[in-house]
Amino acid sequence: MDPLSSTASNYVHAAGDLGQATLSLYNRNLLPLEVFAVLLLAGLIAAIVILIIKTGWLSLRVNRVRDVILKTDMPKKNAQAAWATSQKHFFAGDANDLKMAVVEADNILNDALRYAGIRGVNLGDRLKSVRRNQMPNLQDVWDAHKLRNEIAHETSFTLKRDMAEHALDAYKIALKNLGVLEE
Repeated sequence: MDPLSSTASNYVHAAGDLGQATLSLYNRNLLPLEVFAVLLLAGLIAAIVILIIKTGWLSLRVNRVRDVILKTDMPKKNAQAAWATSQKHFFAGDANDLKMAVVEADNILNDALRYAGIRGVNLGDRLKSVRRNQMPNLQDVWDAHKLRNEIAHETSFTLKRDMAEHALDAYKIALKNLGVLEE
């Protein structure tokens, strides 16, 4: 036997011994490794469940299924609850509450038009897509939306009660025409 093949044979034998030692070590520690993996997996699943619950991701998906597939009145219920909040702000009476009432009503109309399938990035875009027969008070809604933009973009804007009332009336009529609010 030549020295080169003898050295190679020694390396193969040493590698085989090392492989056997590694396999033996792995087999001895297999149960603790499996337990660790199961605990790690359970912890990750628990963290995912907690994140889903905390972020409301699942409830959003459930509401989407109810709205689209089951054709429920969830958007209508949400809009009515939001309208009630807007009305509370209006009747609270101070200047900031009046502004909040108009801004919330604008958001409600935006959501209602989005659910109705009117395309656009924001309410202004959606109002451009609405036909007069879909919303008979379209000009009043445009005026109310312009008022909302003044509220949102001009910090020193002073909103008078009659202006807020006129804007909320326009939003209310539009929401009734869309079938979101009841008489």
